[in-house]
Amino acid sequence: MNKYLIATHGELAKGIQSTIELFAGQGQPISYVSAYTDETKELGDELYNFFDKLNIEDSAVIFTDLYGGSVNQKVSVMASEHKNIFIIAGFNLPVILETVLSQEKITQSFIESVIKKGKDNLKLVQLQSDFSENDQDFFD
Repeated sequence: MNKYLIATHGELAKGIQSTIELFAGQGQPISYVSAYTDETKELGDELYNFFDKLNIEDSAVIFTDLYGGSVNQKVSVMASEHKNIFIIAGFNLPVILETVLSQEKITQSFIESVIKKGKDNLKLVQLQSDFSENDQDFFD
């Protein structure tokens, strides 16, 4: 079975949870850890709870907010003791949604393709200050 963890500094994981549930519905096999907040347990304990529930045949994708940050470091150390674990650092919402909603087997190739799509879909929205009357239809 595929399982997922979103582990972030502060309340970011809770915000992501709200948005994922809006798009994908509740009941997804996703755990959320908001590190270094007053409401959460010690980060190591929360991560241990996630890893302890993994079966030998499970695959897991773990999303962390900052590559090299303390959350990413702790996740990496704990994940190194397991097989079939993939860590995506510096995630964005489309990467999480595509990963979680996919029916594909979680492999390194799959993760690399999702990351590439996530990078490719980061766009600068060009704004135009001069609109013609024809452009007004876009805003109506």
